[in-house]
Amino acid sequence: MAKHGNFTASRIDGFECAPGKQQSLFWDGKTPGLGLRVTAANAKSYFFETRLHGKTIRKTIGDVRTWTLIKAQAEATRLKTMTDQGKDPRQAEAEQAVIQENQRQQAKLKSMLVGEAWSHYLEHHSSRWGARHMADHINLSQPGGQLKKRGAGLTVQGVIYPLLEMRMGNIHADKLSEWQSGEVGTRANNARQGYELFRAFWRWCGSRSEYREFIDTAALDSRDLRAEVPTRKNKRFDVLERAKLAGWFSAVRGLSNPVHSAYLQGLLLTGARRDELAELRWVDVDFRWNAIWIKDKVANEGRKVPLTPYFASLLQSLPHQNEWVFSSPTSASGRIVEPRGPHNRALSIAGLDHVTVHGLRRTFASLAEWVEMPRGVVAQIMGHSPRATAEKHYINRPLELLAIWHCKYEAWILEQAGVEYLSGRAEQKLKVVHSR
Repeated sequence: MAKHGNFTASRIDGFECAPGKQQSLFWDGKTPGLGLRVTAANAKSYFFETRLHGKTIRKTIGDVRTWTLIKAQAEATRLKTMTDQGKDPRQAEAEQAVIQENQRQQAKLKSMLVGEAWSHYLEHHSSRWGARHMADHINLSQPGGQLKKRGAGLTVQGVIYPLLEMRMGNIHADKLSEWQSGEVGTRANNARQGYELFRAFWRWCGSRSEYREFIDTAALDSRDLRAEVPTRKNKRFDVLERAKLAGWFSAVRGLSNPVHSAYLQGLLLTGARRDELAELRWVDVDFRWNAIWIKDKVANEGRKVPLTPYFASLLQSLPHQNEWVFSSPTSASGRIVEPRGPHNRALSIAGLDHVTVHGLRRTFASLAEWVEMPRGVVAQIMGHSPRATAEKHYINRPLELLAIWHCKYEAWILEQAGVEYLSGRAEQKLKVVHSR
């Protein structure tokens, strides 16, 4: 049976558990709701007990060795005040614990390195991005200082890497402006691309519940920061003009690696996306019916396009090293992955302004107008999504019709480039006309 009496330090020391009982309860006659629990093992702890909403509630305050009597009485008075207001102290404590845990988590995430979230970002998109897009993220965020897989020397630190070494909570507009201005002077194109990739990553963080509460989501939209970012080259100028075809073909055909040479010419002659053509397999090439099956980026089932005579001769001259048409014995995938180096060398040899590899696809669309190729034919060969209703639902051009226009385009390109190509049943002859 519980006993009542004003608590004093000496009385608390003298309270004992009744013989044969697991515990005995004692109540403070001075402080409402304050009790003392004494177990058979003589463990003593304060607790608070009262009635709330017609039910008895009890909450442990703490061990007498850590709670003085004065503090225990003050805590019981506080809890009594809460219950008189209709509040359950146990629920309030649970809610406070959640708040504190959230604060701890936020503090932990805020101090987390950006690189941890970046790794999560890449892992999250690993099954959604293409190999080229993923490689851009990895290359621009590499720490550098590693032996190059190709050639001598060490790899260069990626433009994004300095940001990955920072804490999530320290990414602000002023820091980003310093980062961008420091990179622009030595590698402007990488600085712009790094900004664009990091901006997409930061916006993704802002959409995630585990990150958005403690990061500055508007950091990448600062006017001062955007003023530091180099302007992207106008896509209208990222093409080869007709007058430059001769120099470009001469340089590309002169590359020491025939796979690189054929691949770059194929991009210009087919208008295919760089990864689409790089992933071409020998089983996708039909020399009998002059067709190639391209794994389309837009259409899951792919698309069949004509295999024009000159491009067919380039493919027939390539070595059959594995399943890939454009094979590469030094590549982990067994095929060509990064064609920018050979293309940039060819542009330098020809003395031409920079044109991206993707610019060769734009060149196809641009130069097709010289032979008055219908836009629908251009779009179907390039794998553009149809826009007009008729294109979507009614027009399905056969391969033979596409081949008429495609061969006409190839013949015109070779003529402008000064490449004379003669094809016959018995033999094929190819030469460059230097007099142009």
